[in-house]
Amino acid sequence: MKQLLALLCAAWLATPGLAQTPATAAVPPAVAPAVGAPLTQPLPSNRWTAAQAREAFQLADANGDGRLTRAEAQRLAIMPRSFEEADLNKDGMLTLDEYQASFATP
Repeated sequence: MKQLLALLCAAWLATPGLAQTPATAAVPPAVAPAVGAPLTQPLPSNRWTAAQAREAFQLADANGDGRLTRAEAQRLAIMPRSFEEADLNKDGMLTLDEYQASFATP
């Protein structure tokens, strides 16, 4: 969600004339997507494949140790459950297996 908001803000600021719109305008201007970057809604957690979850995990694992700290977990593209719920063994770290298990419906 934060990434989508950042993308929308960047597109708005990059559109000529929109950033200078007076604050008193009755209706905010439409935000055009950045050229070459289609505006899409993120997939719900139940639509992610195991490969997509693994890739998100690997991208978030900054030090490459195969475990995510709470800080690294904040870099995940999607977190279907809270860190505490996903950390099944309560060791303060998320493994790939724990992360993938968090995608299972309760």
